[in-house]
Amino acid sequence: MTAQSPDAAKASWQGVDEGWGREAVEFATLSEPSNCREYVWLHHRLGVGRADRLLDVACGAGLAIELARLRGAACAGIDASSRLVAVARDRNPEADVRVGDMNALPWDDGSFDLVTSFRGIWGTTPGAVAEVRRVLRPGGRFGFTVWGHLKASPGSWALAPFRLAAEPKVANQAAMVALGRPGVGEALLADTGFVDVERYEVPFVWEFADPEAYARALASTGPAYEAIEAVGADEFHRHAVEVAQAVVRTGLPLRAEIAVVAFLARTPAAVSSESTFLPLPELNERVQGMYDDDMAEHGFVMNVSRLWGHLPDVRQALFDLLGQTGRIADLSMRQRGILITACASTLGDSYCSLAWGERLANEAGPGVAAGVLRGDDTELDAAEQALARWARAVAGDPNSTGAADVHSLREAGYDDAQILAITVFVALRLAFSSVNDALGASPDAGFATAVPAQVRQAVDYGRAIERPLST
Repeated sequence: MTAQSPDAAKASWQGVDEGWGREAVEFATLSEPSNCREYVWLHHRLGVGRADRLLDVACGAGLAIELARLRGAACAGIDASSRLVAVARDRNPEADVRVGDMNALPWDDGSFDLVTSFRGIWGTTPGAVAEVRRVLRPGGRFGFTVWGHLKASPGSWALAPFRLAAEPKVANQAAMVALGRPGVGEALLADTGFVDVERYEVPFVWEFADPEAYARALASTGPAYEAIEAVGADEFHRHAVEVAQAVVRTGLPLRAEIAVVAFLARTPAAVSSESTFLPLPELNERVQGMYDDDMAEHGFVMNVSRLWGHLPDVRQALFDLLGQTGRIADLSMRQRGILITACASTLGDSYCSLAWGERLANEAGPGVAAGVLRGDDTELDAAEQALARWARAVAGDPNSTGAADVHSLREAGYDDAQILAITVFVALRLAFSSVNDALGASPDAGFATAVPAQVRQAVDYGRAIERPLST
């Protein structure tokens, strides 16, 4: 894949307005709305949300920016067409939308949390990917779409009029969509320094009321301009109407399902891991064993494992004590979950609240787990309520406890040795949570999808879930 020379690239982007900008209003109102499925899908997969600083590259008329703003993101955009940018600014008066070259983005290094582009970065513009990496912060997310296997698409008929362009233009169009071929986009991202590269098929459909509406919408696009240059506007319109008439369905819109591919990737995190305040530990056999255990159980390496990888023997000793006291107290997994979620929520520890909220949800249901996290024990039996009250007292103010509190545990059926073991168990969990919180362990991105929604909604305290690459 050969990049254009700087002079050729400049001439190329400055000429974009001739093709895409000449019918900016037509494109914005007749053509672009059909792209909403693509926009919403990628925003959802990237987890676009509040406090995200988002840049949309080749933003066109700014509909994708508008949708990202509705999710709470602070947005910027860039496009080579001044007339499309005028529409984008009208739609997004609070966004920083600029006319410019995506191969030379006018923002400082690390300016954005995530970057999107919707069929705006091509096989002929690989330099734009390097620029995206530059303006993303360490650990920032990148998602972009390209055309997929067009010939195999049931809606490929909708693209047929573009082939009326002169042969060199048609050949260039083929080179532009090369990123969608298997392995090509992945290789470009990896070569540019991105990690965690993922490829997805994106739901994409063009819909039109009738052949005339289709021909008018298609004529507002850049590739149509190249065809119109070759055959004229009237012939392009006639041919487009003829193509569409062959697929008319009575009582239904014209519908063209076309293959679109999305790539999601991330810039490498800073040497000092964002998941904790400490850098990643040196990898050795013990640390690798912890990571392997996490992968087997959770499908990802937990941030607390990266933190405790600096002292794996201490972590193991702590867990051994927890296991010993849990056995002495004869605690079931459900009872452990009640103690730990009541303790963690009282402390304000989001990490253990989410991790053990998920476990308790598996044992007792999401409603029970969410209730304990919120301090509502109505769905627990009397013995379980005694455990939750005791855990909150030990975590909140151990000097406030009295003999009556201990007696309630005896009434629940626990003997003195078990009561001591339960108290040690809670105190050890407090120690674990306190270390994690003090050293900045963020709840893992995997919690965003693994933890039931009721549990996630109950944990409105502590450190936020690490921003996922995709949700």
